[in-house]
Amino acid sequence: MPIKKQQFIAEFAEQTLNQQVSLFLGAGGSQDAGYPSWSELFKPFANRLNVPINETTDYYRLAQYYSNEFGKSALRKNINAHIIQNSFKSVLIDNLLDVGFTNIWTTNFDTVLERNFENRGILVNKVFKDCDFSSIYLNKHINIFKMNGDINNPDGMITTQADYECYEDSHRLMLMFFKRELIASTFLFIGYSFKDHLVLNCLSEIERYLGETANCHFTILKKDTKDPYFEYFVNDLEQRYRIKVLLVEEYEDVPLVLEELNEKIRSKKVFISGAFRSSREKIENFSHAFSKEITKELFESDYRIVNGIGRRFGTHLIGYASEYLAQKGIKDMEKYLIVRPFVGNEVGSDIKKKQQREQIISQCGTALFLFGEPNASGKSGVMEEFKIACELHKAIIPIAYPKMVSEKIWQEVKNNITQYAYLEKSINSLTSDSSTTELAKLVVSILDSLGSSEGIR
Repeated sequence: MPIKKQQFIAEFAEQTLNQQVSLFLGAGGSQDAGYPSWSELFKPFANRLNVPINETTDYYRLAQYYSNEFGKSALRKNINAHIIQNSFKSVLIDNLLDVGFTNIWTTNFDTVLERNFENRGILVNKVFKDCDFSSIYLNKHINIFKMNGDINNPDGMITTQADYECYEDSHRLMLMFFKRELIASTFLFIGYSFKDHLVLNCLSEIERYLGETANCHFTILKKDTKDPYFEYFVNDLEQRYRIKVLLVEEYEDVPLVLEELNEKIRSKKVFISGAFRSSREKIENFSHAFSKEITKELFESDYRIVNGIGRRFGTHLIGYASEYLAQKGIKDMEKYLIVRPFVGNEVGSDIKKKQQREQIISQCGTALFLFGEPNASGKSGVMEEFKIACELHKAIIPIAYPKMVSEKIWQEVKNNITQYAYLEKSINSLTSDSSTTELAKLVVSILDSLGSSEGIR
């Protein structure tokens, strides 16, 4: 039975937050960027051979027949002509990249993924030959595994039936790593029809060895009301290959589902902004006490903390968060505590720091503000982060501390409370007059209410 949308979003968001997900992008995923489907790509070859193309066409075999007739170089030249000149901008790809996959597998020849990462200023490690595996960094860098080769290396592309039949020998390491990741990670298959046997054979082998302990994976498919076998096909994916299927009415619905998924992921990430220079005992004690309470409450409620290491407060926050995670025996702290310092005094560093702030805040659903003092030039990182959070339409939670920037933010929010309806009942309690224990519990209560109400901002 196909999975419901909200169940898919809840389950996959949880796996994503635990950094246990991988993406598999099929030809349908590149179509949104203007690239041809397999049928469109191979239609000229079928026309040249005077044979039809339909839903039962075996494209590897069709390519083999074309190669037999006109040569493999002619086949590759024509594939290159249809792929190399296309665009790369795509709402679907944007939404997929926002999920935060570090390992992406694809059977596509095109460079749409690489170009989109490049457009974001993110370097990738491309793997399409077995010898490339010596340079991969699993879960540390963006790895794109191109199982059928790359358009910029035509000689290594898997295009014909003969290529496919030799795949196990020519790509032994590729298959080994793919099976390893199918075992260790939860995959999301997008734009993949499952018509070739590459993926299903790997899943079938894993199922034979692991049985009920094998991983479950997910795919999003468009309902096919014309195919009498479609319902049985979906059922087979679920029963034999442990792939949970989310059905949509139209392909245009897929980016909308991914947008909801990303919103769910962001809602569990809290950006905490705050800094102070004072060494007064009162503010130091409050900072220590609040840092300890808020990290405990957030982690126990399965939220992630994002911080830029603001002066003093940032150090306290990260220290108590690290201590809590260590006591729980959690070694991979990056899953729960995401630290991105905004540093630099050189010429142009202000612009760079603003871009860094925008990038990291955009990945969070809520921004919490405490303390903050202007520097010698009158600027405050806390105030700048508040303005960015407002521009990005993030939920705002200010905690007023006397004569600090957060008090100004708190007052601005209170003066415009109708724009922050989720704070109407709690705004007067969001001050340093409340105990740190009560404050931390109140913050989590507000976050929970935001998570349970859609479109609150």
